[in-house]
Amino acid sequence: MSKTQEPEKTNEEPFGTELQDRPVPRISIHAFCESPDTGSVIQRAGQDRRLAKAHLTVHMGGVFGAAEYFQDSSTPNVIMVETRVTGPAILAELEKLAHVCDPGTKVIVIGQSNDITLYREMIRQGVSEYVVAPLNPLQVIEAIAALYHSPATAPIGKVFAFVGARGGVGSSTVAHNTAWSIAEDLQIASTIVDLDVPFGTAGLDFNQDAGTGIAEALASPERLDDVLLDRLLIKHTSRLNLFVAPAQLDRETLYPPESIEMVLDVVRQASPCVIVDLPHVWAPWVKQVLTSADEIIVVATPDLASLRNAKNIYDIINSARPNDKPMKIVLNQVGIPRRPEIPVKDFAEAMSAEPSLVLPFDPQTFATASNNGQMVGELNPQSRVAQSFRDLAQQLTGREPKAEAKPSSKLSFDFLRRKKA
Repeated sequence: MSKTQEPEKTNEEPFGTELQDRPVPRISIHAFCESPDTGSVIQRAGQDRRLAKAHLTVHMGGVFGAAEYFQDSSTPNVIMVETRVTGPAILAELEKLAHVCDPGTKVIVIGQSNDITLYREMIRQGVSEYVVAPLNPLQVIEAIAALYHSPATAPIGKVFAFVGARGGVGSSTVAHNTAWSIAEDLQIASTIVDLDVPFGTAGLDFNQDAGTGIAEALASPERLDDVLLDRLLIKHTSRLNLFVAPAQLDRETLYPPESIEMVLDVVRQASPCVIVDLPHVWAPWVKQVLTSADEIIVVATPDLASLRNAKNIYDIINSARPNDKPMKIVLNQVGIPRRPEIPVKDFAEAMSAEPSLVLPFDPQTFATASNNGQMVGELNPQSRVAQSFRDLAQQLTGREPKAEAKPSSKLSFDFLRRKKA
C-alpha cells in the first residue's frame, strides 16, 4: 500500500474539493435494501457524477439477502446493507454476512437508530461505516467516498468549466480573467486548461508562446504524471499556470472523453483550482467535462441565440447533476450602443435563473488588455470590470481577496507539489 500523499506545507489556506465531492474510484458496489425508498435513494446516488466510475447494483433483501447472494460468489469492493433491527441484534445479523465476505471488502450498514455504543462495536468488529436512515443521495456518496479518502488526504483541485452559449460571447476572456483573479487577488494556485486545441487563445491572452502543452498530454494521457505536467505547463506567475493549446489546424482534435478525464485528473492532483476553457462545440467529451465539473459557468450575451442556447445547456446539464448547485450564468457585453438587446430582467426570467455576473460593454478596456497580453486586473485593478471578475472569483471559491495581494513575478518554479513515495 502506498503512503498517503501529504500536501506541501505553505502559509496559504488549503483549497480544494470537499470530501463528499471527491470522485470515487473504479469500484464495484452492491447495495441490499429493506426499504424501496432506500433503494431509490441509492439508485439516484449511483447516477451522480461523483460515482461515475463506480459500478453500483441495488438489490432488495437486506443483510440476509446479501449473505445468501454471496454464498457462492466473490464479494465486491463495497457492500451496503440496510437493517430494520436495532441493538445487539444487528451484530447477530452481520455475523452471517461476515462468513461470506472476502478480505478487503468494505461494509456500510444502514440502520434505524443513532446509537454511538452500537456504532463503536460495529466498527470494532470490522464494519467500515454506519449511517442512519432515512438518507439522501449526498449522504450515500459521502459515506462511500469516506472509505477511499480521509480528511488527512491531500486535497484535489476544484474544476471550474467555462463554456460559451454561442461563438463570440467572450467565454475565454471571462475564464482567463476570472482565473487570474483567483490566482492573484485570492492567492489560490490555479491552472488554466485550454481545451480549444485548434483555436485556443490562452497563450495569446497571457502573451505566452503557444507550445504543444495540452495537445501532447491528450495524445498520450497515460504518460502524463506530475513530472511531465511540470514540463508541459507554462508558469505565468508563481500562482498561475497555463496548459495552452497549440492553435494549429493540422492536429487531430477528436479526443475520447476518457483522455480528457485522465488529463484533468492529473492536473487537479497538482493544482487547487483548475479553470477549463471549453470551445463552443457540442460533443460527448464537452458534455462529459461539464457534467463532471465542480462548477459550471455559461457565458452568454443578451440576444435571442444566446438565450436559446444557454437555456438548452442549463436545462440538460442541470438535469444530469441533480445533487449539485445549478450552473452559473455570466451575461457579457451588456449595453452595446444602438444594438437591440434582451433586458437583463427578461433574460433572467426566461432562464429561470439570475445571472451571477453582468459585465458591461467596455471595448476600450478589453481591447487594450488583449493587445497588451494582460488581464483587466493587471491593466486597471480599480476598474468596474476588474472588480466584477473579483466578485465572480469570490462566488466560485468562497474566498475573500488577500489584503496584501500583489501580482507575482513570472519566473517561478515552486508551483507543483511533489508527491512523496
